[in-house]
Amino acid sequence: MSISASEQSLNSLKQNTKDTMTEFEAVFPAMMELCVHLTTIGADSIEKKDTILAFFSKVENLLIGSHFILHELMASLRLLLNTTIVYEKRYHTQSINLGICEAYNYFFGNKNDGVWSLLKPDVLALDNPILHSYVAIIDAELEKLGVKHCNKIMRNSTAHYDNPIKRYDLLNSITDEDVYCKAVSQFMLIHLRISQISTIIFAIISQITLNNSPENIEQEKPMLDIKAFVEEKLADKLSSNEELANISSESLTNVSDNIDFLYNNHLNIEKIKEYLDTKVTQAPTNIEVFYQLILLRMMVGFIRCDLTCAIRAYLSSISSIERSLHLRRIYLTEVSALTHLYGYNEEKKTKSLWSQLMAIDIDYNENELASLNEKLEELTSGLDSTCRNLHTHFREDEKLNILKRYEAYKNLNQIAEINKAHKLLYLCKNIEDYTMSALTRIGKKEQQESQKQKDRFNTMFKNLRNITMESKISEAMKIQSITMLDEMERKLASLFDVKKDLGN
Repeated sequence: MSISASEQSLNSLKQNTKDTMTEFEAVFPAMMELCVHLTTIGADSIEKKDTILAFFSKVENLLIGSHFILHELMASLRLLLNTTIVYEKRYHTQSINLGICEAYNYFFGNKNDGVWSLLKPDVLALDNPILHSYVAIIDAELEKLGVKHCNKIMRNSTAHYDNPIKRYDLLNSITDEDVYCKAVSQFMLIHLRISQISTIIFAIISQITLNNSPENIEQEKPMLDIKAFVEEKLADKLSSNEELANISSESLTNVSDNIDFLYNNHLNIEKIKEYLDTKVTQAPTNIEVFYQLILLRMMVGFIRCDLTCAIRAYLSSISSIERSLHLRRIYLTEVSALTHLYGYNEEKKTKSLWSQLMAIDIDYNENELASLNEKLEELTSGLDSTCRNLHTHFREDEKLNILKRYEAYKNLNQIAEINKAHKLLYLCKNIEDYTMSALTRIGKKEQQESQKQKDRFNTMFKNLRNITMESKISEAMKIQSITMLDEMERKLASLFDVKKDLGN
């Protein structure tokens, strides 16, 4: 996965993303404070919906959303360009696509109720030819963003996870990062147009309200933020640890390679099932257990890889806001992946991979399983869909999440999130240990059952040969009968070694 650009161009692009993020973070506090002030004085209230104040607030929502969204896209783009690990590139590609899809929804909305859709009639009412031309341009560019750059299937898989096989197929369909670089470029163009039209509108509003003195907003005196200080020091210490970077890189590569291996096992089992179907033979229960174990291990692998990518992004971050931005993916991974793996309510648990495995694996170790169930219950009992939605959507119906998301980033306990990731990674290791013991148990049981069947067939055919040799038929008939028995035995024996018969 590479883009056709010179190293100099890539380095320049990486630096531009850093500079843009730094510039945006410098203005975020003032923009967010203005947003809070507008909310406090009821700028968005029904009583003031036709006032200049409400119009001003809508423009501010447009502008602050554009800044905030582009900041997040730049963060993912920078890391996409920085890594050579295929899975990590795909991870950041998914983040870009999710951001683009959510941005389109923020501005246009699903029912023409997005921030831009609601502002546009007010802009057109000003009957300004220059503004009209900007409206047409922004409409066209947003439409292009939605049609050419929003992969909704990938968006849903990123936000909610998916069946491991479907998720694997989708991830492997990501082969050209240039497509997603162009998506960010398209949004940068939209941001430029939004900035330009906002400047014009603010200038018009200032002329209308020229005789009104703007209300002063008191600036809080800067204070030492102990939380930010401690988190900064921890981040500096971890990001300077080259061994940690190397270990995480090696782990990410190894786990993603193992997901490939598991997927190939899935394909082999599908071949086995197809082969047994041709023989009108039902697949043994152990094959079904083995298949569920593959799906479970693939899901655990995805969790490990995504958590590792989130931590590596945290280590590469250049500010506290960016660190929180990447660490929030830990929570998204926890909610979405654990929903498929284990479930957080009775309905989800019934459909989970864990439940499907338990339904057919009747020889599990009760003590080992009880310990895993306890840890899974502990993690899933605290899942919060409201928090998950905040970190996924820029807007939910009429509710805009930009300010709350920014405040969540500021207030996020980064140390707690790192510990949460470590705890979940440790649980993944325990689950993998359990699945390995299950595979060993299945292998032994399958071998024992297979040998018993082989012994029974061997005894049966041995007796048939003896009966044939002791019969009074001609020698030629005896030889023909023995040959037929040998052929029958060979075909039956092949059912006990389907992989070998398939050339695997």
